[in-house]
Amino acid sequence: MAPGQAVDNTQRRKWDKDEYAAKAAQREKLEDDKERAKSIRPPEGAIVERKSLSLGSIIQRDYKRELESRVGTKSIVNLDTGEGLGFMCKETGVVLRDSMAYLDHINGKKQQKALGLSMRVERSTVDQVKARFDAHKRKKEEEQATGHVDFNKRVAMAEEDEEEVRRQRAERKKAKKEAKKLEEQPRSKGGGG
Repeated sequence: MAPGQAVDNTQRRKWDKDEYAAKAAQREKLEDDKERAKSIRPPEGAIVERKSLSLGSIIQRDYKRELESRVGTKSIVNLDTGEGLGFMCKETGVVLRDSMAYLDHINGKKQQKALGLSMRVERSTVDQVKARFDAHKRKKEEEQATGHVDFNKRVAMAEEDEEEVRRQRAERKKAKKEAKKLEEQPRSKGGGG
């Protein structure tokens, strides 16, 4: 290349979206295959009952995880045998050495799969969205029909409340100043003599 000539490398790089989508799909397939290899699969044609993800199926634990006493601590754990102090997940058998890792694990992908939950959100259809808008519209109409306070009245009420708070604050400040003044008066009278 001759001196004084430059290479034009200022163009934006073009990404092949199809290629990367294919790579991502292949990676996900490999991950799923690994998970299937780890877990015991029922025979073909068997009926498997899975917990569906809904608010009814997600319940609060009926036992207390002992975390408060060891928050922020780390401990030595033999990962091969699981001996030592630390946290062990009963569902997956994972041994973790600190509370933050344990909490991350409880809320993580591996734990959710072990419990049979899927945290994927289903896509809403246009009809579902329209129905939701109609429900909100009906609710708003019902509120207006029952005589709920409109926006301007609520703003006026909020302004009155703020004014009352300011007035009370000013009175407290004034009372503190007077108390301080009364406290200083006996000192000045008694110190001159």
